[in-house]
Amino acid sequence: MKRLTIVICIGLTATIAIPAFSTAISVAFAEVATASYCPDCPPSNEILFDIYQSHEYPFYYVEMVGDKNEFAYNRIKNDYNFYWYPTAFFDGGYRVVLASDGEEYKNAIEDCLNRDKPGILIEVNAEWIQCPCQHGLDIDIYIENNDEKKYNGFLKVYVVEINSRWDDYSANQYHFSFLEFAYLENVSILPDEKIFLDITWDPTINFPDIDIDDANNLAVIGVLFNSTWHTNYANPPDKNPFKAYYVDAVSAYIPENSPPSISIISPKDGYLYIFDREIIKFHRTVIIGKKTVDINAFDESGIEKVEIYVDGELKATLKDNFKWTWKDFGSHSLYAVAYDNFGLNATDSVSAFIMA
Repeated sequence: MKRLTIVICIGLTATIAIPAFSTAISVAFAEVATASYCPDCPPSNEILFDIYQSHEYPFYYVEMVGDKNEFAYNRIKNDYNFYWYPTAFFDGGYRVVLASDGEEYKNAIEDCLNRDKPGILIEVNAEWIQCPCQHGLDIDIYIENNDEKKYNGFLKVYVVEINSRWDDYSANQYHFSFLEFAYLENVSILPDEKIFLDITWDPTINFPDIDIDDANNLAVIGVLFNSTWHTNYANPPDKNPFKAYYVDAVSAYIPENSPPSISIISPKDGYLYIFDREIIKFHRTVIIGKKTVDINAFDESGIEKVEIYVDGELKATLKDNFKWTWKDFGSHSLYAVAYDNFGLNATDSVSAFIMA
């Protein structure tokens, strides 16, 4: 489609934050092998998000939810030969961390930030395009080689959901969950050369549920990997070898006004609860006795309120402590809606048979 089609196309760009990390400095990048059924994965999910939100480290990461996304599984299995969940691969495998340990993660990030990298610069921007014939992300990539020699590498462009459609084992929402690659190509740049790439990501093939309402929940991360590989191990010190292509440069487009995240931590889908205690995994959610509904809600701008609905009827509006006592009888659907200070909202739900 030629550019003159802007006569009938509308580019909708979310208000973009100034990038948290300058593309002129070293930025670390991690890909995390994880699964929704993994009981050891929730601490990893929480710790990495806390590190990211602290803004103490120039660092981006993606959650590769292997049991939910075949593209994620193919990446961690075929390219990283991963051993177990969770495993964090930093800078293309320069460092591998199996434990859900904040200090280990921080040490790995610092190691990545302190290593020598080529003088290559990448910048990423994106906007949502809505046309009669197509919709999706129009992604602009700018790459500049500031070295005195030719640069050879591989560009991967990750499309991720900031607040994921998938929850971890503890019913917490994943953050920065990988959807698919928008671009996978070799890159060769002469000294002082600059290149521009215009990429279109069309969600209709693999994620047809994504539309204009989801634009503020999509992030794009462009990563340049070196063409030279090194042997590393997904199960250190010497098991599950893989070819590690180290990261040379990272840049991300992240909308400033992304929607809040919300997760109903308890009751979880498919568990039996007796007198407010989780007993055993069950074929459906069954609650005997009154139940404390426990909710996690987060947004950088702050959470204005959380509303609780049962079968479409508003039952409670929570301002600070996001807990509510559920007493009912029969089969019901409970919805929780979180509103941030910009008025954006997100929902989570659970259906249960309750006797209380």
